[in-house]
Amino acid sequence: MRALRRLLAALALLLAPAAARAIRVPLPIEGATMNISVIVQSQAMLTEAGTPDGTGWATDIFARRTRLLVNGDINQNWSYYFQTDNANFGKFGNYTLRMIVQDAFASWAPTGSTGGTVLFVDGGLMFFPFTREVMTSIGNKATVEGHVDLYRGFPAGFFPASRSLGLQLRGWALDKKIGFRGGIFEGQRASAGSATTLAVNPKSNPAFAGLVTLHILGTQEGSYVYQAIYFSKDPLLSITISGAYQAQALVVPKGLTDQKMAGAQLFFEYPFSEDVEVIAGLWGYGYGNGSGSRDTGKAWAADLAFRYKSIKPYASIEQFTSDDCPSDLVGAALTTCQTLLVGAVATGAHSADTRNFRGGLDLLFNRTANHLIIEFSVNHGQSGFGPQSITAAAAGYVPLSIDPATAGGPRQAINTTLAAPAFKSVLLNWYATF
Repeated sequence: MRALRRLLAALALLLAPAAARAIRVPLPIEGATMNISVIVQSQAMLTEAGTPDGTGWATDIFARRTRLLVNGDINQNWSYYFQTDNANFGKFGNYTLRMIVQDAFASWAPTGSTGGTVLFVDGGLMFFPFTREVMTSIGNKATVEGHVDLYRGFPAGFFPASRSLGLQLRGWALDKKIGFRGGIFEGQRASAGSATTLAVNPKSNPAFAGLVTLHILGTQEGSYVYQAIYFSKDPLLSITISGAYQAQALVVPKGLTDQKMAGAQLFFEYPFSEDVEVIAGLWGYGYGNGSGSRDTGKAWAADLAFRYKSIKPYASIEQFTSDDCPSDLVGAALTTCQTLLVGAVATGAHSADTRNFRGGLDLLFNRTANHLIIEFSVNHGQSGFGPQSITAAAAGYVPLSIDPATAGGPRQAINTTLAAPAFKSVLLNWYATF
């Protein structure tokens, strides 16, 4: 543990932050603006039982996100947003450039973009708005990465970083007391199938998602994204209802099924003074992704933070539990539902359950534009942290302690379930906007 403490101190110095900046580019067009920002999010991850032999703490230092953001207005009615991202550069020693266009959309506000009631029409590549949490700025979430382990039924290949191509209506009304957004999106693309695989989305159905937020105290409207802390001078309290649907978008043990989810989120921020405040959040989701699916079930999360000037300690817990295999499943469908692993891939009910605790200390050098987080987590079941996240495809090896193919291994075929032991991790995260 002494070596671990020394390593943490050294990494904190290595990741010492610089001042946040943003560039405003003058344009020779009246009313037009352009802003250019560079976002760098560096991370150092320490993972218990993450070494190849499964006995030691693995160390991984990498650039979690490097982004170039260009946005602005054409006039009071038209705006644009364009962002690239090179995610996980150097993670597990992989320096392959994977720069992608993360966001690219234009917005039209027929009555203008300011005021107590505003309507935007957005078109392009943007967030799939199935929950407020996914619409929260990545540099300003309740934990370093938020609650992405609770997102179920959205294939990453068709919802990269929770984005999709689409057309949506967004805005606010009643003096910003109600916020809304929702639309039609590409989602899961159609496939032809084969002699051994079912066709997915054979009728090429679109995906739908949306949310409505009621602001009981104050308001958080006026921006494209929400925040997990506003440094507000007045109390904030809101409730968000959200949902998503796409017909025939998933294959489960019983066959082709619809993707469905509904969620509710509560956000509360109470300032005692300009320097002291409490922030809390509650999240709940229900997923109906087909009979016997590991991704059909219920999820919830709770966040609590306290800020004193530029220091913000926080704690968070999240859990997803799938439904049991339904009684109407028979034959091969029942066998698939009851089988936790096919090879090293989790497939059956409860094979991807998760329960994670995270606690951290956020050092706010320039609020959330430039801050350093030290986060400790206990990862149980499926998790984006811990040795559960170290796979042969990503890291080139699977830690021996969680390798299901190891005869006599401590976890064998239950390595991804809540019946398996939990693993600890420590994350240093520096987020800066230049």
